[in-house]
Amino acid sequence: MFKNQQIILPTKNTPEVILDPKGIIKMTGRLIPENAIEFFNPIDEWINEYFCNASDITYFEICFEYINSEGIKHLLDFFHKIIHIHLKNNKKKLKIDWYYKDGDEDILEQGTFFSSVLKVPFNFIKII
Repeated sequence: MFKNQQIILPTKNTPEVILDPKGIIKMTGRLIPENAIEFFNPIDEWINEYFCNASDITYFEICFEYINSEGIKHLLDFFHKIIHIHLKNNKKKLKIDWYYKDGDEDILEQGTFFSSVLKVPFNFIKII
């Protein structure tokens, strides 16, 4: 049986993360971790277990205020891993929603960068 929902509380440097076995993964806040490996470790563990028995559709919701270069590097690695695992099980669907505040061109640009590098369509949603 798959583990329960996991919530990682936000700090001034890391986002709130909600990992829901019903197929919802959310990250909200700032991604400027002092130790990105330490931050992403429990998320990676959860993801590894989740994708052994993933929901038919996995929704990935991202809403960042700011991401530093270390955060970008580790988030890109994280997305690569999810997409690689997802592609192994091609009967499942993956939907990525990238939220950005109206006028925040940096966050929008980072989302388009991820989408183009990963060759995966993102849904860009403007928050007014």
